[in-house]
Amino acid sequence: MTRALSPADFELLRDYLRRTAGLEFDESRRTGLASIVDDRLRASGRPSVTSYLEALGEPQCGPERQRLLDAVTIQETHFHRARPQIEALRTQILPDLLGTAARHGREVVVWSAGCSTGEEPFTLAMLMLEVAQQIANPPPMRVVGTDVSTAALQVAGAATYSGRTIDLAEPDAVQRWLIKEADGTYVVKDEVRQLVQFAHHNLVTDPPPFAAASVDLVVCRHVTIYFSRDTTRSLVSRFRDVLSPTGWLLMGPAESLWQVSDAFALQPVGEAFAYRSRTSEGSRQRPTAKALRPPAATPASAARTAAPTRRHATTVPGSPRAGTSSPARAAGGPLAKATTTAGPVPAGTATTPAAAINAAQAAFDTGAYSQAAQLACDALAADPVSSDAYLLLGHARLNQGDNPGAVEPLQRAVFLDPLAGHAHFLLAVALSAAGRHQQAAPAYRAAATTLPGVPPETVRRMLDGRRLAELVQLCRRLADEAEAGADPIRRGA
Repeated sequence: MTRALSPADFELLRDYLRRTAGLEFDESRRTGLASIVDDRLRASGRPSVTSYLEALGEPQCGPERQRLLDAVTIQETHFHRARPQIEALRTQILPDLLGTAARHGREVVVWSAGCSTGEEPFTLAMLMLEVAQQIANPPPMRVVGTDVSTAALQVAGAATYSGRTIDLAEPDAVQRWLIKEADGTYVVKDEVRQLVQFAHHNLVTDPPPFAAASVDLVVCRHVTIYFSRDTTRSLVSRFRDVLSPTGWLLMGPAESLWQVSDAFALQPVGEAFAYRSRTSEGSRQRPTAKALRPPAATPASAARTAAPTRRHATTVPGSPRAGTSSPARAAGGPLAKATTTAGPVPAGTATTPAAAINAAQAAFDTGAYSQAAQLACDALAADPVSSDAYLLLGHARLNQGDNPGAVEPLQRAVFLDPLAGHAHFLLAVALSAAGRHQQAAPAYRAAATTLPGVPPETVRRMLDGRRLAELVQLCRRLADEAEAGADPIRRGA
C-alpha cells in the first residue's frame, strides 16, 4: 500500500524538485508523487522523505537523483506533434532558415530542448531533409536533442518506436523515414539519425550547451508548463543568448511568454505562433495578409454559419440547473472590456480591430452568433494576435453547437492570455463537449487557478448566482472526472 505524503513531506519534496530541476508540482500532483516517492524509499531503503532527500545531497547518490527525476518527469510525446506547428516549420520557418544559411554558406543548428524520448528531434530532422531537397545547394544541418531524463535519452538513442507514437505520426513520413522490423517496431533511418545527436542536460541548472548566437531554432515544447514563472523567465533569457539575431523560438501551443519575457515578439506563422527576437529584422516586419488569416472553418462549422442563427445551448457541466444553462448564459458576454453598441454591425463594416470586436460583442449579446463569428474573423484579419477576438470566435462557435470548431480559437485565446480564466473555462467546456476529456482536464485546472484573478464583472454572469469559490471547486471536480475518463456533460455532473 502506498504511503501518503504528509503536508510537510510534500513541501520538502516540492522544494527539492523546484531547486534542482525547476519543476513545479501543485496539490493535484500530490497523489502521484506519493506513489513515486514510496517506490524510491523502498528501493533505496530510506525510512522517511527527510532522510531520502538528505541522502540525495551526497555525491555518491547521483544515480538515485537521476532515478527520481526520471520518475517525476512525464515523457509523453509522439512524432509530428501539434500539426499546425509542424506545417509552420515545413512551409515557413525551416525554408527561411535553410535558405538563409545556404546563401551565407553556414550550418543550420536546431536545439530540441527537453526532447524526451526523441520523437521531436527526429521529426525536426525529417522536416529539414524534406526542405533541403528543395534547395540547390543545401547547407549542413544539425539537430541537438537534450533532456534531463537519462531513461528518455536511452530510448531516443535506440531510435526504435511502436504503438501510439507511430499511430499519430504522418503516414507518409513513417513510410519514408522509418523501417518496419519483423517484430512490428519501427527504426528511424540512418539518413535521419545522422542529423541528430543527444545529450543529457538540465535546463534549469546547466548552462546552455551552445555558444552565444549560434543556434537558428530553439524548440522547447510542453516543458515550461512544469516550471515556475521565474524559472521560465531565466530559461527564456538563456534561449535568447544562444539564438542568432534572426533565429526562431517555438514553444508548445499551451505555453506563452505573455507577462514572462519581452525579449521576443510573437508572430503568426500560418495557423501557429512562433517567437523571434525583438532585435531581429524578421520580428520588425509585419506578416503578410496571407499569413494572418484566421482559423479556417471546418465544413461542419461553415454549414452552421450559413444556416439561420440558432440558440443551441451546450450544458455547462455541474450547473445547479443542468440542462438549462449554456456557456453563453453562464459566462455572459466573453469580453467584459468590450463596449456594446445599440445593435449588431454588419460584417465587413467595422474599420478597426477594436470596432470589429465591439461589433462582434454586440452581435453575440443579441444571439447573432454567426455574425459575431464573422466579425471576430474580421478583427483577426487586422490583428492576428488578439486574444479577445479568438475568445469571441470560439465562444460564438460553441454557442452555435460547433464544439470541435470552438476548440482551436479558444486554445489560441488562452495561449495569448494565459490568465484569462473565463477562456480556460470555455475551452474546457468545448473540449468536454467534443469528447476530448483528457485534454479538458488541464483546461479545467487552469480555469480553477486563473478564475480568481479575473475581474468580477467578467465572470459575474458565469457564476449564475454562485460564489466564485464554488465555480473554482466545480472546475477542480470536473478536472478529476475528466482525468478518470468520465464524461461530465453526458452525466450531467
